[in-house]
Amino acid sequence: MEIKLPADCGNSPRIGIVSDFAVNWAKGDAQSVSEWLTEDSVWTLVGGGSYSGPAAAEQVRPTFTPEHVEVVSVITHGRLASCDGYMETAGVRIDFSHVLRFASTAKTARIAELRSYCIHPPRSH
Repeated sequence: MEIKLPADCGNSPRIGIVSDFAVNWAKGDAQSVSEWLTEDSVWTLVGGGSYSGPAAAEQVRPTFTPEHVEVVSVITHGRLASCDGYMETAGVRIDFSHVLRFASTAKTARIAELRSYCIHPPRSH
């Protein structure tokens, strides 16, 4: 799998954490994703429902394993973070955006709330 991250991923520990989280989510690695979720976390897949706790990682997995994942940008500030990017395989592409709220500002804090937007753009002809 080809993975591309923003060039500034080394500037902040939380930027690296968010980038890794997004890539692990795109790969369908529910185990790695669930380790970052608090026991009472809420993950909302916009247009698809809300899920609770670490088990949400299984319920919000992508429907395919991508050949290419690109995290275009990551923004962090205190307990808040967001990232956007896309994943694709065999002509199927999903653009995504995740908005995260960590349980605290500590760099080891887990995610307490997460909102994900996933868009399947139409194919160009």
